[in-house]
Amino acid sequence: MRSRLRLAALACCALAALTTPAFAGDADCDYVEITATNAKDAKDASIDPELKAVEKKLKKAPFTAWNTFKKLSSGTLTLTANKPDTLKLKQGSSTVMLRGRNPKKVELTVTMDNADGKRILDAKPVVKAGDWLLLVGTNAKDDGHILGLTCR
Repeated sequence: MRSRLRLAALACCALAALTTPAFAGDADCDYVEITATNAKDAKDASIDPELKAVEKKLKKAPFTAWNTFKKLSSGTLTLTANKPDTLKLKQGSSTVMLRGRNPKKVELTVTMDNADGKRILDAKPVVKAGDWLLLVGTNAKDDGHILGLTCR
């Protein structure tokens, strides 16, 4: 009888261990790097078709400062709590760190440096899990360099 109880307790512990890692420290994320510029002629304004997932956000402020958006790079990463992960971007680099998460929100620390190594973004956003977060830095010509992240 005791061995059955031990077996049942072990099975419960194993089941609990299998169900908790999703919120125990890791987050699966997708990212996209975008360049934002202003086309001189309004008819040349466009949003890259590969940016369909973030198109609605790009049509709202502060992104309305630009009218042309092109995808530069994208990828996926798995973040482990409190361990920074470096992204090599087409126009510089970024560091992303998972500070915390629960089923509804993800807490991040994000930095972005331009191609010259100058820091253009340093943020600690809290975002709804699964929603796209768009962070932007600008250059001397006021062109935008956008990093989009979504984590689950």
